[in-house]
Amino acid sequence: MTRRGWLGAAAGIAAVVGALALYDALIESDEERVERLVEDVAGAVVPARVTAATARWVDLSRQPLEISALGESLRYGPGDEEAFEERRRRGLAPLSGDRLRVLTHGVEIDGDEARLTMRVLGDRLGMSSVEWTLRRRGDDWLVSRLRVTR
Repeated sequence: MTRRGWLGAAAGIAAVVGALALYDALIESDEERVERLVEDVAGAVVPARVTAATARWVDLSRQPLEISALGESLRYGPGDEEAFEERRRRGLAPLSGDRLRVLTHGVEIDGDEARLTMRVLGDRLGMSSVEWTLRRRGDDWLVSRLRVTR
C-alpha cells in the first residue's frame, strides 16, 4: 500500500472512531440515565435539592411508590401527593443540612425495570444501604420502590 493509501485508511478509521465517540456522547444509555439518581442523592440534604430530585424521579400519577425505611413501610399512588409531600418533609427534617456520600453503587437493568443499590454515608445519618427500584414510563425512569436499611 502506498503512503497515500495508508493516509486515506487512517483518515477513514479516524472518521469512524470519531463518529462512534460522538454517537456515544449524544446517546445516553439506560444505565447512565439511572445513574443520574446517584448524583441527585449525593451531596447536601437541602430542601431545594430534595424537591428537584423528587420532581425528576417521582410521579405518583404515573408510578405508585412504596417506601420501606427502618421498619416502616408506606405506599403512595395517584391522589396521595399531599400525604407523600408531608411525609417526605417530616422524614427528611432530621437530615436537613447533612451531607451524603455515596460509597458504592451498582445498577442492574432488566427490560423496563432497573435496580440501583447504594451504600451511603451521612455526617449525622451514619452508614445506610439504599435500594431503589425504578420503572421505565415512556422516556422517564421513575422510582417505584425505595428501601433503606442500616
